[in-house]
Amino acid sequence: MNFIKRIPPFEAALVAVVLGVHLYAAFSDAYNFPNTWFMRDDAYYYFKVAQNISEGLGSTFDGINPTNGYHPLWMLVCIPVFALARFDLILPLRVLLMVTAVLNAATTVLIYRLVKDNLSHAVAMLAASFWAFSLQIHFVVYKPGLETPLAAYAVVLFIYKLSQFEREWRSKPVTTRQVAVLAACATIAMFSRLDLVFLAVIGGIWVVFRDKPIRYFLPLDAVIIFASMTSSVALRTGILQYNTTYAASAVEAVMLMLVVKTVLLYFLGGYQHPRSGSVWTIIRQVGLAITASSILATGFYQVLIQMGIGKGFPRSAFVIDWGISLVLILLLRLVARFMRFDGQSAQTTSPLAELQASWKKWLTEGGIYYGIVGGALGLYMLYNKIAFGTSSPVSGQIKRWWGTLINTVYETPAPDWTSFFGISYQGAFDAWQPASLLLVWLGRKIYPLYPSSARANERYFIAMFAVVLLALIIFLLNSRRTKKALSNMALIPLMAGCGIQILSYTATAYGGAKEWYWVSEMILAILAGGLLLDLLLRPLRRVKFVRLTFEIAAVALSVFWAYQFAVDVKSVMRYNYFPSDRPFMEVLPYLEENTRPGAVIGMTGGGNVGYFIHDRTIVNMDGLINSYDYFRALQNKEAAVYLRQRGITIVFASPRLLGFPPYYGQFAPYFENFSQYGGKNLMYLLEEPKYQQ
Repeated sequence: MNFIKRIPPFEAALVAVVLGVHLYAAFSDAYNFPNTWFMRDDAYYYFKVAQNISEGLGSTFDGINPTNGYHPLWMLVCIPVFALARFDLILPLRVLLMVTAVLNAATTVLIYRLVKDNLSHAVAMLAASFWAFSLQIHFVVYKPGLETPLAAYAVVLFIYKLSQFEREWRSKPVTTRQVAVLAACATIAMFSRLDLVFLAVIGGIWVVFRDKPIRYFLPLDAVIIFASMTSSVALRTGILQYNTTYAASAVEAVMLMLVVKTVLLYFLGGYQHPRSGSVWTIIRQVGLAITASSILATGFYQVLIQMGIGKGFPRSAFVIDWGISLVLILLLRLVARFMRFDGQSAQTTSPLAELQASWKKWLTEGGIYYGIVGGALGLYMLYNKIAFGTSSPVSGQIKRWWGTLINTVYETPAPDWTSFFGISYQGAFDAWQPASLLLVWLGRKIYPLYPSSARANERYFIAMFAVVLLALIIFLLNSRRTKKALSNMALIPLMAGCGIQILSYTATAYGGAKEWYWVSEMILAILAGGLLLDLLLRPLRRVKFVRLTFEIAAVALSVFWAYQFAVDVKSVMRYNYFPSDRPFMEVLPYLEENTRPGAVIGMTGGGNVGYFIHDRTIVNMDGLINSYDYFRALQNKEAAVYLRQRGITIVFASPRLLGFPPYYGQFAPYFENFSQYGGKNLMYLLEEPKYQQ
């Protein structure tokens, strides 16, 4: 009872509403779940594999091919849930809906506490309520049934723990246990979505170098170096040619540049306190470090090319990279100087003296943190290599292969500069939802000033430029409070993690990116928006009764959002509306009527069909939830033979789709058409080709 009394009323209300609305949805008609809630085919990859694992078949979607095409921690959550599928296929979906509701509520509470501890109560209520009840966030994060609810919770938990650590280390010594707990939280985030490894790595920099300026500069320098080198190559080659030919070599150059530039920046004074010397000193230190590192890295990379280790691209890209990285890294130091860092770190210390005084502590704490994070990742990769023949999920490898193909039938890699930097407002490369929705709305409002339906893109980026410029002005005018919030809310490691995560897709020719990849960016948008709102409202809070007025307004707006959310859920999760015998998918009766029990059917995609079909087996043909051996067979144009050897006798797919990359028509000689349904053909997969290609 004492524990219940300690729960703040607003937290209790948030949790009650979130769980209550989801509980209503969980008991609705069975037909709702595959058709209005868990509609993403990719989610059923998890569901079917989890069901098979729970039944002792191993990590496999089809019971034939072993697969690791998923994020591991969400699979661990799904396994006990989908053990219930042996009794009823809808029961685990009802349970999983409540699991996502609990994760939603937990994430909301952590956002509320994080913002309340560092900004204001009114802003905390708004930030938490918006996360809990935003229909856009709900649609992208919680409804698909993918790993995103767990990833969102893991990211916020890690940031919250970093925030607590920020207050503690300044007043008392840091213990081994504290570093280990932070590393454990980083590991949870990393395994919730493997692309959060960048946040986990940068979090270690933030912890280990906590009392030095390098903790602020190094994470952002890494983003600048990554963006500068890759965009320099793309500027010289064009984005299409970059994706198909040069992405891999550009990333190799990035790795080299990261090492050389950061090392020289450190030893030439680029990571000293920005107010330890004059502006000219900063310019000289950074200029010398970037110039020397660019010369060394360029020369070394050319040697690697001559040795056959690296791959070439236009040499002028190194010159462009020198200019871009010099300007941005120097600008970062000058902004930091303007924001006036405080404390003992402002004392002038030579890099060598600093290293001599701190290396033991850095090595010890870094060993603990990265030993846990890196050790866990290494064990995961080793297990994958032994069990699946490849150390990383095959789904990611396949999508990167797609990105190097021209005219692929699947989603292309970043096709333009807005997508390259993750600032597109359409499609999978809109990395900044729901902030991008606000910018779209503002773009519509300036239509009278900049008319024409053909100028929607221009209006969007005008709105973006105006909002970002205004935000920067507000942040700089409130530099002391901004700096405090950036530190106490761990926004710098979160920003750097987001930046590198975006580039890890857009700059590596990754095909098939999805809108739900950008969970950490959504969280950053909410927290940064909360900081901006807090700075805008702060002068007004000095007026009597204004703080109470803000809090009442925040509660009212939260109630309004909750009502909208509840109405939307109620409208789609109907009761007693659909006949109990209605097929969950219209294609299921067709397949069951036209194939024999026990048939093994190949499909592109096929996640939801594979989960719901009776007495048949669905084998995934695009490879995302198939084996590494199948991936190699697909690349070598031997996929038809591979499938036939494993008992696939029927294929349900579009022959036209299979004629494009990545399939290249390799299945066509083995097909004998049988029937058609919904734009797809039901075809026999022959043992021998009808003709030679």
